[in-house]
Amino acid sequence: MKTLWVILGIGFQVWLVRAEPGPAVSLEQRTQSFAIILKGSVAEVTPLFGPVGEVEWSPSWAPRFIHPPEGAQRDGVVFTTLTGNGKERLWLLSTYDAKAGQVAFVILTPGFTANEVKIRVIPDGERQCKAIITYRHSALGPEGNEEVVTLDDHWAEQQRVHWESAINSALAKRGAHE
Repeated sequence: MKTLWVILGIGFQVWLVRAEPGPAVSLEQRTQSFAIILKGSVAEVTPLFGPVGEVEWSPSWAPRFIHPPEGAQRDGVVFTTLTGNGKERLWLLSTYDAKAGQVAFVILTPGFTANEVKIRVIPDGERQCKAIITYRHSALGPEGNEEVVTLDDHWAEQQRVHWESAINSALAKRGAHE
């Protein structure tokens, strides 16, 4: 938890330094959730949501691990990724409990957005589970508003379809549901 506060504190300081005086701007915040049905057990599926396991279903996923440098799937892992437009995102794996089916991240793009992703994986029949993914997107500045407002119901539906298809394909390659 201390690591989370350090990262959020650094992000807030960066945001304050970048903030320019002027008229107050209303900053957007949105929460979106979607559920996916996956053909595997909670124990098989949950690791695919961690920073190491995600590469199995998202080929462009390329985290650069900071703590620990070799990467891991446990609470407190810190890493960065690049957005499509070259912005660096700082990630903190705040919760990782594969047995309980819980994964959560805090993601900070300084001066742009702060996001939280919570994933809960629960049994849903024999050799099948349901993952509930909840995103909270918060703009840190006017530029971040532009991204946050696009994260609507249509965006969530696109994510749902992509995640469900990609993760089930990865599970099929492993033979997890046979």
